[in-house]
This record gives sequence, C-alpha cells and structure tokens, in this order.
Amino acid sequence: MFPFHFKNFIGNLDIQYPDYEGIPNDSPVIIFYQEESDLSKHEILRRFYKILKENQISYLRPAQSISGEWIFNLQEFRHSFDCLKDVEYLQGSITIEPEYYRKVNDDELNENFKEETSLKFSVYKEDLKLLKNRTNIVRSELSLPLKRFRKDYPLEDKCGFLMMKFEDTKIQKEIIRVLKSHLAEKGITLLRADDKWYADDLFENILTYMQGCSFGIALFERINKDEFNPNVSLEIGYMMALNKSVLLLKDKTLNSLQTDLVGKLYHEFDFQYPDETIPLVLDKWLSDKEILKDYNQ
Repeated sequence: MFPFHFKNFIGNLDIQYPDYEGIPNDSPVIIFYQEESDLSKHEILRRFYKILKENQISYLRPAQSISGEWIFNLQEFRHSFDCLKDVEYLQGSITIEPEYYRKVNDDELNENFKEETSLKFSVYKEDLKLLKNRTNIVRSELSLPLKRFRKDYPLEDKCGFLMMKFEDTKIQKEIIRVLKSHLAEKGITLLRADDKWYADDLFENILTYMQGCSFGIALFERINKDEFNPNVSLEIGYMMALNKSVLLLKDKTLNSLQTDLVGKLYHEFDFQYPDETIPLVLDKWLSDKEILKDYNQ
C-alpha cells in the first residue's frame, strides 16, 4: 500500500509518504488527513481543501460541493511523487467519495483521550478497471497539453471555460468582456479555446481546456445567425460527463435552446444590455452552485 499522510503543522503542509522500494506497483493508494478535534464532515473537508489550495495542489478537488464527490487527477498525482513513477494504473482522473471518521471521548474520566476527525481517499487498481470506459478518465494524449495548461493556470477552480460560436462580432466581444471582467473581480479567469494552443490538434486543444477548467459557461445567441452550433452541444455534454457545472446562458430573443438541451435549466440575458443583465445572472448561478462558497472558504 502507498499511504500518503497530509499533515498540517502551523499552516505548513507536510506530506509523508513511503519509499517505493519493496512496494508492488499495483498496490492501492491511500491519502489520509487528520485533525485532533471533533469536526463535522463539511468542516474537515473545508479545512483540507483550504490547505490544498494554499499549497497550489490541483490534483485533488471537489467536483461540485465540498461534501460530495471529489475529482482526483491520478496522472498529475503520480507525476508529483517519485515513489509512484512506475505505478502505471494511475492514469486519467476519477471521481472519488472521501471517507469520514470521528473518534470521540465516551469516557469523561479518561483525561488523556484525544478526539480525532479523519479523512481517507482510497484508490484501488481493481476499482479502476471498472472505470476504464468512463469519459471522465483523462485521455493519455492530453497529459502533456494539461501539463502546459497547469503551468499557466495551476488552480483548476480558478478557471472557467467559455463555449460559444466563434464569430467575434462587436456585440459578442462586449458580452465576453462583461463575462471575463465580472469573473476576474472574483479571482476567476474565463478562457476560450483560442486563447492559447496547448495541443496541435484542434479537438485535443478544446479537450485540454475542458479538463483544465472547473466549470463552463455556454453562450447561446442569435446576434449574427439563427442556427445553433453543434460543437457547443458537444462541449456541454463533455463537461457534464466530467461532473462539471455548466451555465447555459441564453439570449432572451431566442425562443428556446436546441433540441438536445430541451429540459435543461438556463438563464437569460439581454444582449443589448450585457453590463446590466449578465452580472446578475452570473452571480445567481455561482451562488446556486455554491462555487464561490466552496472555493473561497
């Protein structure tokens, strides 16, 4: 077994892990985090995630809510520790449910008893076999592009991916300006797939952005043309398959979203007044998804 103990000493993170020698490379990986106090599950997860963010550790993060499933980038984790260099089954990303343990004092006469609250994240090779066909496994060809992406944006939760038609009309540029500037005020960078090329292949470059960002914003408008862009639907589906939240932002002059998105909740804006309508919609969505609540605590 590869045990990793994440220890917090006076605000400094110390990760204790074993030497590789003598450990079979198909052994499970276990991450432990513990505090000597009686804490709720949400509280200890909040503290743990705060430590990860402060140390710019991006391979483990909440999928949506802190108390729910977490996304574990096994590929990035493997490359972070020399002892895992030969553990070939650690590839791609998975969603994982943290285990929660409490140790409380039932004997008030025992003065030496220490209350403890612990977290445990477990990865077993056998379990990963069941996930090999799931779409949230990062494709091997994205390893290098994602590494390049992470150099520019080390914190996944501080990045959002914008999906839209690439026409760049004057009105579109204004909408993009409003979205980017409003999110920037909250410490979040909104990116488009043409901001920078991280992969030589067009689709792989788009996949890199979708894997690298924590949420997406899909823009639907009829400023220049009425027809829908099928690529936007494809990107929305991919983001949702990764358990990443997507804001469907619809121009109010559109009667409805395209057929494959019928039934999905969306938010409307007025393209003639983006400064007045978009920030209100964006703030409500961020609040509803508890994105800023979880990531800023």
